[in-house]
Amino acid sequence: MTADRAFDAQAFNENLPGGRCAGRLAVRAGQLHFEGAGEAVDLPLAGLQLSLGGASDRLVFITHPALPAWQLYTSDHALLAESALAEHPAVQRLRQHRRKRRLLGWGSLATVLGLIVLLPLALYFSLDGLSAVVARRLPADWEQSLGETAIKQFRVQKTFMPDKTAEALLKPLVAPLVAQAGDRYRYHFHVINDPSLNAFALPGGEVVIHSGLILKATSPDQLQGVLAHEISHVTEQHGLRSVIKSVGVYAVAQALIGDASGLIAAVAGAAPMLINQKYSRDFEREADRAGFDLLTRAQINPGGLIGFFRTIREEERKQLKQLGDADAQDAARGAMAYLGTHPDTDERIAKLQARLAKLPAQTWRDDRAAFAALKAQVQAFVNTPE
Repeated sequence: MTADRAFDAQAFNENLPGGRCAGRLAVRAGQLHFEGAGEAVDLPLAGLQLSLGGASDRLVFITHPALPAWQLYTSDHALLAESALAEHPAVQRLRQHRRKRRLLGWGSLATVLGLIVLLPLALYFSLDGLSAVVARRLPADWEQSLGETAIKQFRVQKTFMPDKTAEALLKPLVAPLVAQAGDRYRYHFHVINDPSLNAFALPGGEVVIHSGLILKATSPDQLQGVLAHEISHVTEQHGLRSVIKSVGVYAVAQALIGDASGLIAAVAGAAPMLINQKYSRDFEREADRAGFDLLTRAQINPGGLIGFFRTIREEERKQLKQLGDADAQDAARGAMAYLGTHPDTDERIAKLQARLAKLPAQTWRDDRAAFAALKAQVQAFVNTPE
């Protein structure tokens, strides 16, 4: 073969030893010249047929209709860059095909990289919804055990009204709500000696009411409104969902596909954080909506919840007005814990009022006697020296 640039190639022909041989391929004088195993063949460039094949199209197959007994191929794609083949229609088609494959490859790589980056972000911003899906898969017993553990730990910090006394006093007030809240949870209501206007719920149905909130409420439906809101935190699994969200995207994703080991470990150790956790504003709004619905199903006037919001809002303003510096006002907001952990009160009141205005006229429950008995006992409870 002359000094023309040559490329390693393979040839198939029945006259070759074993029907095939290795050789060299070159473009020469308007032909594609192959030499190997003592044989040579020239394929005219006119009418030359080329195609890609093999793994990832790494081979260039060459045939010519005038010499059908010969089939050549080379893995050296530099052949396609030969100037004599630059304008050859078959070569141009192959180049176009290779460009499309490269673009497709880059597009696929970009898609994969995008998914690697975007999928965690999508999961993160979908955590609210995903946490709800995962939470529904966990047994109610887990939630109940988690709530009971948190209550046991909380008892060493606060003075509880004896459980039997609190349950008996609260039963007439909470029974209508519990009856309408579904049967997934067994609710336990606790009263603690704490002057702040607060109440909170734990996973599984543990509900804690501060004595200050009971004594400040002016009607049973105000207290029942707050309790409906807290019960809704339980039914909507906000405590458990907050724990699940804190575990992280990958643990939630693993749980969704069946491996809940990381999530289980996190939930099992989450009791201490439940007491002081603050729900997101979306969770609070959800509890407002669900609580409103629960009140109406229980035939309790939802206007009581609105009234209580107004009461504690005015109480907060009054206390803040009496204070001068910012530090003192921050301390007061801490004492007014119920408002301090919730969304804008005016917004909540407006939304509840809008819903209340759409309700048809009806007769609501009257639990004033039970409420008066509760307040009297709570007052005696807080007046009793520890």
